[in-house]
Order: sequence, then C-alpha cells, then structure tokens
Amino acid sequence: MQMNFAAIEIGSNAVRMIVGGLIDSCELRVLERWSAHLRLGDSVFEHGMIPENIFKQLEQTIQGLLLESRNFPQVKVSLSATSAMRDAENRNEVVSRLQTMVGHPVKILSGKEESQCLLEGVKSFLPQTLFSKFPLTQTILADLGGGSLEISLLESIDNSNNSPNDFLHSFDIGTLRLKKISPVLQQLESSLSEELTQLCSVNPQDSSHLILTGGNAKTFARLFTKVSTKYVSDSSSTNTPENWLSMDWSEFERIAQMFLQQSAEEQQERWGLRTQQAEIFNIALAVFRIIGRKLRTERLSIPFFGLKESLLLSLVSANIKKSQDDIRLVLTSGPPKKFKIST
Repeated sequence: MQMNFAAIEIGSNAVRMIVGGLIDSCELRVLERWSAHLRLGDSVFEHGMIPENIFKQLEQTIQGLLLESRNFPQVKVSLSATSAMRDAENRNEVVSRLQTMVGHPVKILSGKEESQCLLEGVKSFLPQTLFSKFPLTQTILADLGGGSLEISLLESIDNSNNSPNDFLHSFDIGTLRLKKISPVLQQLESSLSEELTQLCSVNPQDSSHLILTGGNAKTFARLFTKVSTKYVSDSSSTNTPENWLSMDWSEFERIAQMFLQQSAEEQQERWGLRTQQAEIFNIALAVFRIIGRKLRTERLSIPFFGLKESLLLSLVSANIKKSQDDIRLVLTSGPPKKFKIST
C-alpha cells in the first residue's frame, strides 16, 4: 500500500500543510496542499509573545489540518515551526500546550536548521546543471519569509570539499519585520549589505546565479509569466522546465521596477494580489534587488518549491532511510487550498 506523508509548517506569515504519496520508494507525488492565513509574526515581532487568542487559532488550525491529513491512509506527520515561534518569549509554553492538544511533537527549527533543510531540499529537487559553477562563479540560495532570511551557497557535487555548514546563514530579516520599520530601504540596505559582504567573498569580477524561494518569490514568478515578453517568446521552447523559471538579472530588474512603482491597491486591482500579499510584496522585491546587486547576480531562478516541500522530503527520507537525492518529487499545479480559520 502507498505510504503517505504530511508536513505542517508553522511559519511567520501562514500555517501550511503539504501531503505527498510515496510510490515505489523513489517517486513522491504531491497530493494536496493547504494554506491558513495566520500571521504569528504580527504578534511576535511587535509584542514578543503569542497571545491567547492567536494560540487558540493556531491550535484550531493544526487540529483542522490534521483532520484533513487523516483522509490519506497510513499518513505520517511532522510539525515544524520557524522564525516567529523561535522568537516568541512564550514559545516553550506554546509548544508544550500545542503538543498536548494535537498529540504530535512540534519541532522549532533554528535558523541554521531551516537553512540546511532548504539547501538539501533544493539540491535534490533541481538538476545539478542549474547550479554548476560554469559559466557563473557561484550559486546562492536565498529564502525570504515573514521573519527571517536564509542564505546559503550551493556547491555542486564536484565542488563539495567544504562543510555545508560553512555556507549556511540565517538573518532576522523578513517581510513582516520590515513592514514595521520606516524608512525600510535605507536601514535594510546598510544592514544587509554588511551581512552579505561577510557572507561571501565576491570578487569584483565574479558573477553569481541567485535562486530565490519563498512565497513572494513565487508570487513574482507567477506575475512574471503574465507580463514578460521574453517569457512569452521563450515558452514555446520544448526545453522550458515546468518546475522553475530562469531569467537574466536585467529582466528581473525591469519587471521588479514596474511593480515597485505600483501601490498595493493597484497591485490588488491589476494582478489579483490579496491584501496580505500586496502589503509586503514590494518589500520583498526590494530585498531581492539588494541581494542580487550585492552578489553581482547575472542569472536568477525561482523554483516552485520551498520550505514545506523541503520538510516533506526530509520527513520521507528519515522514514524510509533513503537519501533525498534518491527521491523524485513530483509537484502539483495550481494554488493551495485555503484553510479557513474561525475567529
């Protein structure tokens, strides 16, 4: 019988669940995805705590998602929390109560663990040719969430002499944190530029390939296919992959600049962004531009893959005692189901 797996991610922006079915110990098919709009980060980054009313919504959300997961036979579940939970002053109490109520352990990922999980997932999902060192000097993976920014250096198999931990970094920089800072760009550019200088010794002549993950990166990728004439002309090629988009950095800059000139209201009206998306989308684009310029990016790629998919692969790998590199993840198309939270 097919084994099923469900990974629940308790993020700063939302709570998400992804369910996959394992076929023949090597092919993992995504069966369903859910997303619940519960912004733990709004409370934690402003007040340092998860208040009781938000905890109750979180508990109800987890219970509801677990109920959905039981529609899949022989399902194994993992629950992981990221930046907002690890920053909450009452995280130990919240996790203890939550585990008692839902009957499953909840793991709070450190910044390094989150970065490592993403790195392993992306490296197993994308082909080695996408982040080989030739012709670009290095490939950087950057994942921007509501509360943190994970940046790591992807080494190809032939260039993996150094320990992976040498290239894992997590910064307390996220869209929800930045939403509360004014002026955002000036403070962000100075702090992030200093951090990136320490992160990678990028020579003035070197160029890089930047891989972006996270909800805002996916939003940009979705809109890019609607507005970029280059994508339209390239999409006729039979070689165009379905699991990620790649573009020249100059093309990203051009499209990003267009969005940055639009207000949140205009983005909602013209592009169908939800209110919660529109209020942080331009912040994310500004972060992407700072990272890309500092790292002298020439090529940008955005996979339709992120932390929840990485958590799912990690869960399966641990259960079947098989390397993630030996598991082929098959994605599903379309947006995730919205899980409604009662208030």
